[in-house]
Amino acid sequence: MSNQTSRFAGKLVATLHLVALLLAGTTSFAQQKMLSGTVTDYATGEPIPFVNIIIKHTTTGTMTDTLGHFSLQFPTLTDTLHFTAIGYKTIDKLLPREDMQTIQINMQPETFDISEVQVAPDEGPMRELFGHIMDRKKANNPDQYNKYSYKKYSQWEYQINNIGDNLQNSKTFQKNANVIKTAEDSTKYLPLYFSEQLVFNEIQRDPAKKKSTVLADRTNGVGILDQLEISGYTSALDMEVNFYDNFINIFTQNFVSPLADNGWYYYKYFLADSSLVDGVMHYRVHFQPRRAGENTFKGYFISENKYYSIVEIDGELSQTSNLNFLKRLHLNSDYYFVNDSTPFYKRNQIDAVFDYIPFRNQKKDPKRLSLYYKQTASIDDVVINPPGDIKLSAPRAKYETVKLPDAYDRDSAYWEAHRMEQLTQKQIMFTQVIDSISDIKQVNILNNLADMSMTSYYDLGKFEIGPFTSFYNTNKVEGNKFFFGGRTSDEISKNFMVWAGLGYSTRNQKISGMFGVGYKFKTINRQVLKIGYDDKMIRHGENEKILYLYENAFTATENNLVSQLLKHDPLDEIYREQKINAQYEYEWYPGLMNKLSLNYTRHYSPMYYPFMRNGNPVSSVSATEINLDTRFSKEEKVIDDGFLRLYMGTEFPIVHFTVGVGQVYHGDQTSYYSRLASTIKQEVYIGMTRFDYAVEAGAYFGKLPYTMLDIPRGNETYGLYSYDFNLLNYLEYVHDKYLHTYLEYHLNGFFFRRVPILKKANFREVLSAKLLVGSVSDKHQEIISFPEPITDMKKPYIELGAGVENILSMFRVEALWRVQPQSVIGAPQFGIRARFELGL
Repeated sequence: MSNQTSRFAGKLVATLHLVALLLAGTTSFAQQKMLSGTVTDYATGEPIPFVNIIIKHTTTGTMTDTLGHFSLQFPTLTDTLHFTAIGYKTIDKLLPREDMQTIQINMQPETFDISEVQVAPDEGPMRELFGHIMDRKKANNPDQYNKYSYKKYSQWEYQINNIGDNLQNSKTFQKNANVIKTAEDSTKYLPLYFSEQLVFNEIQRDPAKKKSTVLADRTNGVGILDQLEISGYTSALDMEVNFYDNFINIFTQNFVSPLADNGWYYYKYFLADSSLVDGVMHYRVHFQPRRAGENTFKGYFISENKYYSIVEIDGELSQTSNLNFLKRLHLNSDYYFVNDSTPFYKRNQIDAVFDYIPFRNQKKDPKRLSLYYKQTASIDDVVINPPGDIKLSAPRAKYETVKLPDAYDRDSAYWEAHRMEQLTQKQIMFTQVIDSISDIKQVNILNNLADMSMTSYYDLGKFEIGPFTSFYNTNKVEGNKFFFGGRTSDEISKNFMVWAGLGYSTRNQKISGMFGVGYKFKTINRQVLKIGYDDKMIRHGENEKILYLYENAFTATENNLVSQLLKHDPLDEIYREQKINAQYEYEWYPGLMNKLSLNYTRHYSPMYYPFMRNGNPVSSVSATEINLDTRFSKEEKVIDDGFLRLYMGTEFPIVHFTVGVGQVYHGDQTSYYSRLASTIKQEVYIGMTRFDYAVEAGAYFGKLPYTMLDIPRGNETYGLYSYDFNLLNYLEYVHDKYLHTYLEYHLNGFFFRRVPILKKANFREVLSAKLLVGSVSDKHQEIISFPEPITDMKKPYIELGAGVENILSMFRVEALWRVQPQSVIGAPQFGIRARFELGL
């Protein structure tokens, strides 16, 4: 799976997190006679997750959770429990007496009769077979072809598992009991989403071009799932999983493929079986992790001995405790020969279970609320090296997705004739009940809350109120700040929007507000025109370029209630800004966008750091600027829903380059200036670890007030920020030439998982480093004198950090050191900072 696709699924899970937690508060199980127990590894004593447990000669069963626990209703007749798990010997256990409520099961790791198979490092049939597979790995990899086309049929399913009796009997579902369904293990679940899509893909490596034509698309989703059209963003040009790669990136994590070049370091391989199929020998090979706690799989693959290609591979993630929320991951891939000699993809399937709740009470919570995710993709009509060139609408574009006009209007006859897999009865049921779920009032409320977590606005129908982060604030300058705003929704227009809001501050008794209009053009690629007015209090150092790094942020300002609740110093470094802005976004093709902006900005003298010039007070300064920002990214997926755009990320660098010119007005004088600014950021996967870097640099030419120069973003809270300097105060430095570097290395438990005492804590290590270099000319003080806290930077600012992630699957805590220079205004040299995250 590509990083973009997995990132989208990760963000979807975070969005549904709110819905699941709210439902979790209402779930419980009726009092009944239950048999519970724990299944553990005989050798290590560690719990075994996802063991299948069936009462023999019946259809009743269950599965162990991530801690190896299980619970099922005590059968009325004595029988036998059948325990099965990949990598372990099957166990049959006689049911205990009815007066016994708990049992303990120990399963022994599966071993194979390898008396004739030597697995020494350099000899033996298994080593020889694996060597042949590695020798042919590049030739058999479907991604090796320079040009090919194919049809792909995809399906997606989402459901909430383990719905409790309280929820079923609640007012929400009492009159809608038919929407809650019963699974094979007798637990209850709630369908959320089903989608199917048929696309025709064309891919060319050199020169790089990719085109996906959506032939048919049908989506049934509850609320936000339907609105965001998930199928359009998780399919198209991705092949989801390729086991021929050394690492498989899923849900922002790298997992070691059983076919990795150094697979012997991570896996044990056993030749389990062989059979003759159409005159060609097929070998079934089982693989198991060599060590517990690594991002590895357990399962099997089948290889043939004519081309030594993979026919089928099936893997279950061996350990999930180091992954936020992800509690089960199962992958299955089938390959076949095109023209009897060219290996290619045939079918991919991904099954995952996400568990949101960090705390667990086994007695009150025998089965936990979870989100089940399933994605399948089938391939057909493959053509290797088809004739002709791939035609893209933009000549310089690298890829595009084209949706046929009638793709969303295909009838049942079309789907019956063209889908590559027939729908199951469960999938047919999904499409029938989802619309009924969407009509339930309480479900709509939960959906709107989830939507609000992505957009900052709550949907009331034709209007949306927000942004919710601005409803209430408190700081040293404004006192208590109340704000109420709203905007029109797509029920009024999908292409036209009006937004407005008013605020009042109790201490300075000021009224603030915003107003704007926008129009989104009816074009394939994004084109948006916005005109707005904003009057607000902002923190020193905040401006629009912060959004080049925090691209999905609701606003450029961090002056909000959350930051105030976490502050360790009173926030007084804020001032009033009025801005009139007109901007036009034009996307030339996916991955290349320009934004042309015309701004008039006025800054008013702050209460605690008043503007002064030559010893005289200055009430305000203002400037007019026109600037052009160019954003470049490669193979990046985005979510577009009306005016909303969310960037899902990419494995390639994301670059911004901005050039601007303007005129400053101070008193009865004016002066001209120009500026350059650029940022680059990227996530780089190194084995099972991840290295994140971001660099921003810029220069200002001419004279400006210091509030319009670069004021490095400090942090006077106990929160942890990726692109702020966490041990820097807000007004320590100001620069007209600057370079900021932000580095993070996420080791994902590489060392902790090898230390017995730390392994069970499921912590991940993280290291960070930040560098700040800059200079400033005194000529800017001819407009406004620098306030007293600002000092010259005589040596680079260096900040180092070391910490742990994945605390309760939600928190990151880091110890930070300000190596140099020592602060002259009392900023700390050392600190502990924390951040709450919903990422996987």
